[in-house]
Amino acid sequence: MHPILNLDKEILGLSIAAKDITERKNMELERIKITNDLIQRNKDLEQFTYIISHNLRAPVANILGLSALMKSTNITQQIKKEYMAALEKSVKRLDDVVVDLNNVIQVRRNISEKKEITRFSTTVNNIVDSIKGLIEKEKVTINSNFSDIDEMVTIKSYLYSVFYNLISNSIKYRKADESPVIDITSIKAGKKIILIFKDNCTGIDLKVNKDKVFGLYKRFHANIEGKGMGLYMVKTQVETLGGKVDIKSEVNKGTEISIEFEN
Repeated sequence: MHPILNLDKEILGLSIAAKDITERKNMELERIKITNDLIQRNKDLEQFTYIISHNLRAPVANILGLSALMKSTNITQQIKKEYMAALEKSVKRLDDVVVDLNNVIQVRRNISEKKEITRFSTTVNNIVDSIKGLIEKEKVTINSNFSDIDEMVTIKSYLYSVFYNLISNSIKYRKADESPVIDITSIKAGKKIILIFKDNCTGIDLKVNKDKVFGLYKRFHANIEGKGMGLYMVKTQVETLGGKVDIKSEVNKGTEISIEFEN
């Protein structure tokens, strides 16, 4: 809008022009989407490079070394048996890495899976039923509040996997002297759906590990058995569904993970 002025600078009226910029804005949004996708692909490539350079090299080197040793004619049957056991262990480790890689790739491929209305409460109930024995053994308390919103249109198997990984992580990294308490809440904020998972577990030192926390094969509790796949798969599946994930955590003060989706 521009004013129309006379010689005395008095406003006589307005000149109004309008232009449809929908196409331009859509192109900008598409460019942003492509850029974000490229950034994510670069991050994925870094993760795969890490796996190949570290997690695949070690078992392959062990297999080659043991194979060479077994060719010797000067070894006893007992030593040969020990070599075979070590060889089998290395092959199993190599197979585990290949399976993990395949699972990560499948997450990216299966985005075409049919989306459907999925209830959060039903998802939690199904998970509780599947690990009922563990919940009773560890005296786990799961409090859920989905009164704000209890459903969304999504890939059901992905949402189940996200919930399962976060719940099982809270139980796995429980405190030795305190029963696990997990609070799951949903929030409807405009066009956004926010899911919050909060627990009283051992927590993570984010001052040291903030950039590593969602990395593949990243572990922060050496005394607890695990592969470092859980949070990586959560992040991968959430981002594949178009969402984003964030974490707050302190050592011995628990962890809070928030997941945000566009509704």
